[in-house]
Amino acid sequence: MTLNIPNLLTLSRLLLVPVYVYAALAASSMLNLVAALAFGIAALTDLFDGFVARRLNQVTDFGKILDPVVDRILIISAMVVLYVKISALVPLWVVLTVVGRDLLMILGWVYISHLGIRIKVAYEGKVATAILMFSVFFLLLDVSVGVFSTTTLGIGLFYIGVALSLVTGLKYVKLGISIIKSKQAHK
Repeated sequence: MTLNIPNLLTLSRLLLVPVYVYAALAASSMLNLVAALAFGIAALTDLFDGFVARRLNQVTDFGKILDPVVDRILIISAMVVLYVKISALVPLWVVLTVVGRDLLMILGWVYISHLGIRIKVAYEGKVATAILMFSVFFLLLDVSVGVFSTTTLGIGLFYIGVALSLVTGLKYVKLGISIIKSKQAHK
């Protein structure tokens, strides 16, 4: 395991998960702000870790594995938190769809890796994750100024992120199936 700057950013994102989960589920408006800030910082580390890794030439196999896994942990925990906090806006079927998609991606990735093949994260997948992360930040922030509401912005971004997440999930499944078929054909 190489602990360079990008991997430390990824690990810090993982360490922020229990902070924002606890703060988000507490019955305190001050802790809601802490939850939004902790989640926002975690989301920003996701934007920067890959950039820093490429810029400083510090891309590692450990980072290639850890980053998407931590992203999935962040998103799955956010889905659960959103359902618990605002189930009227984030129904259970949406949560189960996103969590199911992410669990399927993790299991597929493990299986494909077992075959000795690495699948790069698609640009669309990164965009979907970023949109979901921004939506969670705005939903946790829960601020209204005049007619502007971070909740309205957050829920709009949330459903765009969910749709993109499902589209990229289908692309990954299709790619995974073709890889498995190709591998079986060469046996």
